[in-house]
Amino acid sequence: MIPYLFILLFVMVWVIFEKYSLNRRAFWIPTLALSLFAGIRSYRVGTDTGAYVSNYISNLNPSYFQFRDDVEKGYQLFDYLLLNITHNYFWLLFLTAFFIVFSYLRFIKKYSQDYVLSVIIFVTFGAYTFMLNGLRQAIAMAIFLYAIPALINKKLLQYVLICLFASLFHISALIMIPFYFLVNVNIKNIYKIMTVLVVAFIGASPIIKYMAKDNARYEGYTTNDDFSGLFTLGLYVVVALFVLVVNVKLKIKDELFNKLLTLYLLGIALLIPVSLLGAGASGPQRILNYFTWTLMLIFPILINKFKGFSVKLFFIILCVVYYYLATSKFSNLSPYMINSTFEIF
Repeated sequence: MIPYLFILLFVMVWVIFEKYSLNRRAFWIPTLALSLFAGIRSYRVGTDTGAYVSNYISNLNPSYFQFRDDVEKGYQLFDYLLLNITHNYFWLLFLTAFFIVFSYLRFIKKYSQDYVLSVIIFVTFGAYTFMLNGLRQAIAMAIFLYAIPALINKKLLQYVLICLFASLFHISALIMIPFYFLVNVNIKNIYKIMTVLVVAFIGASPIIKYMAKDNARYEGYTTNDDFSGLFTLGLYVVVALFVLVVNVKLKIKDELFNKLLTLYLLGIALLIPVSLLGAGASGPQRILNYFTWTLMLIFPILINKFKGFSVKLFFIILCVVYYYLATSKFSNLSPYMINSTFEIF
């Protein structure tokens, strides 16, 4: 775990340094550092990484590349084009990581009320470490970020087109299309949440089983054989209740905050029935990432409402503890190992 703690410490120190010495939001150095950290890792880091880099390890001749029906065509096209250039899987991991980190930091740099805190949440709450395992979906999630301004400004066509493009890398992005209407419809959140709960209870299990029937990659989503996803979902349910209670007292009127909070709450409502109906933990945990990234903007707004540094410091400590526990226990991320190409000892 030492490398994970080191990269977190380096990014924290750098963004704080630039904030107080140069009075700006550090972007390029954290982006490059986080991208390189993900890029130079061994294929043995992350449960799914080996499958993504198998063509590179086997030195597959691109002439024999086969486009599969069970993998999204957008990702396969990118994979095919890169194989024509290199067989060093570093470039696959680095280029995808760079796009993902660039997209997140660009977004929070523009919209966050506390950039330092948002960057810490990005690294520690799973948005960053998720791409070390679920690469295709992480790409789709990064693309989805570009749809958020369209969601806030009620530009339906732009929002749908971006979601459709994201689905070329992971089909789960299509799930986000209905949330445009749910977030923007002018009714109380409680009615939106109840609607999602009812629809999810009725339709979630048959839909997931149908997906698994035609695609072996989703079979693991239909069997509840571990508790890591349920643990994560439970944590985010507690977070949702905490945010709701605090917001009742603070009554924050910011439009971006309220729409992102609505999106987060609806995501929690969607995943609770999916888990209770017996779907595998890994499925809900992965879909949940489309919603939990919103905490990168929600928490800074809430925490900065409290006067004094003690609350923020306590929250950062909790972030680091969660980062350590989640990274060391789940998705085969620990121990961190380096691509043999870069071994010097």
